[in-house]
Amino acid sequence: MKKFLLRVTGDATEFASVLPVVQAILNENEDNQVAIVYNDGLELEDFWLPSRCWAYPISKKETESMFAAHKFAANLHDIFNTDYYIDFISDMYSAFLGLAFRANIKIGLQGGPKSFFYQVSLPEFSGEFLDEKKVSSLNAIEGDFNNPAIDNSFTHQNIRNIFISFPHKMDVAFIEKINFIAECLPTIKLHGYISPQSVDIYDAVKVHGAISLFSESSNVLARRIDEFDGVITDNLAIAQMSRNRGQLAFLICDEDDELPQWKYMPESIGRLNFSGSSLLSYGISETISLKAFPDLEDYILNYQSLRLVP
Repeated sequence: MKKFLLRVTGDATEFASVLPVVQAILNENEDNQVAIVYNDGLELEDFWLPSRCWAYPISKKETESMFAAHKFAANLHDIFNTDYYIDFISDMYSAFLGLAFRANIKIGLQGGPKSFFYQVSLPEFSGEFLDEKKVSSLNAIEGDFNNPAIDNSFTHQNIRNIFISFPHKMDVAFIEKINFIAECLPTIKLHGYISPQSVDIYDAVKVHGAISLFSESSNVLARRIDEFDGVITDNLAIAQMSRNRGQLAFLICDEDDELPQWKYMPESIGRLNFSGSSLLSYGISETISLKAFPDLEDYILNYQSLRLVP
């Protein structure tokens, strides 16, 4: 068994890009474990991650001094004395974090004093795509990590229940967009998930009556998250993780937003392109202008038979 600790920023694209690294590690040995430390500006829950993988947010304060980094590490007993620490940020504090966790092998990019904290200092993470660059870090570790690819097939053949991921903090613009989407999906069951720590802030919020709000602990939801056929979110990391699980994923975004290209992950994430609170277009791979409310629901229900998904 090998225990890995990955350090990434709080950017949703960056977090999504390490998912093939996680896959390769878990495939290498059935007992391997992965922990991910990310900046706490990103909203995530562990139930999106595969088994034997966990994620821990770190606050800005805990990245501003070595003492704070040491205290943060000391409070996470489960990942203390980890075997491998891979630092994808490679600044001084992130480099020190590997030492604070007493990682046996610490890997990061060479250059400057921070290199003294690494056993392996790489000149660069190589590859054309962002996830490919992250996977290249595993070349520095002995083992068979040649299986990072994530299956691109859909496991849900019929779309009946859609999970809507609500932000942890109140976002009026998000509520307006979700209410618009609910008008477009009259027959699909919509389940709005609110994290337990955010329940109070949504008490007085007017959400469309078709959306059934609920809240459960991460442990409970981890056992039933695959009951949902699709996911709607404004968080790319969540959209990519649900898509990796075989669910239909739609990302709420602006029309000009660009989604990253991957080497090892399915890119068939749907887009819900908004201007303000109005949905302009939607689709997977190719976007379609919204003409009438039923259009979006027809597309979701019939997307496989229409062969619009690669």
